[in-house]
Amino acid sequence: MNRPSSPDDELIQRYLRGDREAFPQLFNRYQHGILMLVRHYFRNPERSEEVFQEVFLKLIERADYYDGSGSFKAWFFTLCRNHCIDRLRQQNRRHESVESEFRREDSDYPTPIAAATSEQAPADRVAFDRELGSLLDESLNRLPEEQREVFLLKERGELTFEEIARLQKVSVNTVKSRMRYALESLRRSLKSKSFVKEVMS
Repeated sequence: MNRPSSPDDELIQRYLRGDREAFPQLFNRYQHGILMLVRHYFRNPERSEEVFQEVFLKLIERADYYDGSGSFKAWFFTLCRNHCIDRLRQQNRRHESVESEFRREDSDYPTPIAAATSEQAPADRVAFDRELGSLLDESLNRLPEEQREVFLLKERGELTFEEIARLQKVSVNTVKSRMRYALESLRRSLKSKSFVKEVMS
C-alpha cells in the first residue's frame, strides 16, 4: 500500500512542476528547525548563516531526489545534517578549528533556542523566554554531541525516534537512551534556576 500523500509531498510536487509559491511555503515551514540544526554545528554567526543558505540551495538542487518513500521532513533534515558534516570536514582539511565554531561566544548573536521566541508575545513573556532559551542553550552546549543532536532533531525538528535512528545509523533504543540522558542533564541544569517545572514537565 502506498503511503498517503502529505502536505510536504504536495508542496514538493508543486515546486517541481514550476509553482513559484511552493518553495516559500517550504522555507517558512522549515527555516527555524533547519537553522537550529545548522547552529548545532556552527555557532559562528556568519558561518551558520552561510551554511543555512547553502542547505536551502541544496534543497532546490536535489528536490527531485526525494522519492516520497519516507517523510520529507526526515529526508530534508538528513540532507541538512550531511551537508553540515561535509562542511566541517572541509574546514578540518583547511586546518581550521571545529571547536572554535561551536564554543565561540557572541553576546549580540541570539542562541538557537532563544532566537525562536516570538516577538508578538507579551514583553514579560518574551524576556522570560529569552532568559530561559539562553540558559537551555548553555545547558545543551554541555551535552555530548550525540545527545544534543537527538534533542534538537526530536524537539525542534519533530522527527520520530525511528527517523533519528536511521539518520544517526544507530538503534532506536540507542536514540531513546540519548534522549533520556539529554533530558536528565537538562533537568539538572535548569532545576537550580527554577525553570524546570515550566520546561521539562
